[in-house]
Amino acid sequence: MMLGKTGKPVLTSLALALFCAPWTAFAMDHHEASPSVSCKEIPISPDAMEGVRDEPVSVPGEYNNIARSTKTVMTIEALGGAAVCFSVIDWNVVEQFWISGDGRFFGFHTYGMEADGHHVIDRARSGAILATGVRPVFSDDATMFASAQRTGAGWGNLEGLGIWKIDPDGTQMVYEFTNGLLEGLDWRIDNWVGNNEIRLTVASSAAVVASDLSFEEELEQAERLSYRLIDRGSGWKLEEIE
Repeated sequence: MMLGKTGKPVLTSLALALFCAPWTAFAMDHHEASPSVSCKEIPISPDAMEGVRDEPVSVPGEYNNIARSTKTVMTIEALGGAAVCFSVIDWNVVEQFWISGDGRFFGFHTYGMEADGHHVIDRARSGAILATGVRPVFSDDATMFASAQRTGAGWGNLEGLGIWKIDPDGTQMVYEFTNGLLEGLDWRIDNWVGNNEIRLTVASSAAVVASDLSFEEELEQAERLSYRLIDRGSGWKLEEIE
């Protein structure tokens, strides 16, 4: 069964980056005080009042040195001291926080009205907010990462496959497949093979049938097909592994 991508609602969430401070060398201390920068509150139109959060996002204590939230915006402190601003207005739940070992990448998952997604903030000079669908998987040498997301409704913030390359000043997407025509459900990245091959599996749509089991249980028991994303010199290709 081939699944088409449904239309996504246009969200009012904004990912705003404020003043870019000059890049400076930074050794991260996970126990420093709260961020020294802050983002301005995002104005709310009267028509949108029903969608405003009742309280700020609860940022786990171990990340309070780099992130804080109000009812409208989360402030993330970049490595150079600038503020990266992320609108939380449309997100009912913000959770699954994590940070990379070197402190450069900070991520979390969001759930809203008929939408969800994972967001990775590159705290280097770019201060980029990357939509990765789910928490990405880093290559062994941590110079690249990739993610795979395919939801039944088609309202995730990636809905496909993505590969990003990490440079000293920023992170660039080098491959994207998001045309909504991926066959199967529950795409997963199993592992990297060097820096030019990624192994993935996916549950066959035909194997998920109506039964007394929940959809999640059906997925776990469904036959999984194996794929590779591989760079053969002329670009990344998705290939089924027989």
